[in-house]
Amino acid sequence: MKVYYINISKMLRIILTASLFGLVALFLTAALLMPAGNPVNTGAGVICKVKTDEKIAALTFNIGWGSRVPGPVLDVLKKENVQATFFIGGKWSKNHPELARRIVNEGHEIGGGWEGLAGPGARADTVYRDLLVTTRSDIREATGISPALFRITGGDWDAGLQAAAREPGCRVIQWSLDSLDIQTPGHYQIVNTILKGIQPGSIILLNASDTASQTPQALPAVIEELRGEGYKLVTVSSLLELGPALAD
Repeated sequence: MKVYYINISKMLRIILTASLFGLVALFLTAALLMPAGNPVNTGAGVICKVKTDEKIAALTFNIGWGSRVPGPVLDVLKKENVQATFFIGGKWSKNHPELARRIVNEGHEIGGGWEGLAGPGARADTVYRDLLVTTRSDIREATGISPALFRITGGDWDAGLQAAAREPGCRVIQWSLDSLDIQTPGHYQIVNTILKGIQPGSIILLNASDTASQTPQALPAVIEELRGEGYKLVTVSSLLELGPALAD
């Protein structure tokens, strides 16, 4: 009769080695399957609001396409004597230079809006740097202004964007309060969303692309109600003078 001896130490080493390989394979698989555009929410270099006790907030508008909504929005701001910050797309400024110039001529602040950042390329620093140069050039050609403020209009920012945000003469401005006007929920709902979320130092996101068709109707009430709450509305640059910039 044969007698078999089991080397316990050797078997444990085999089991441990196999387990280690399994863990490494699992980690690599997860890394490969992770979407390339996953936001890295560390906030480095990205400004969403300002720390202040004063009742002051910034109205900001994104414009990426269309020419029907920007004019009525500007009409309201002029009537109410409010200066805001507009983040406009480079292509939009080339297609509508007269509206882009009107924004500047009426005393509003111009920022650049980065569009279409999605997929694996969105993590590459060069994508953002190239867009920064192109957007800035297009806006300067249309308005004579070379913007220092930039925004990802979809709201997602990752490591690549944060690296580009450290470029000289560039500040990335997102927001702390989204009006959700782009969803056209009704002008009363737009007003209520802002009033419920407003805080000292808020950067408020509104839209002036043609998709946001209810924004001109909601804007007078937004301004009136915020003033009634004691808020002063300023540009982003003016807000940044009041206190430390915060990521969220």
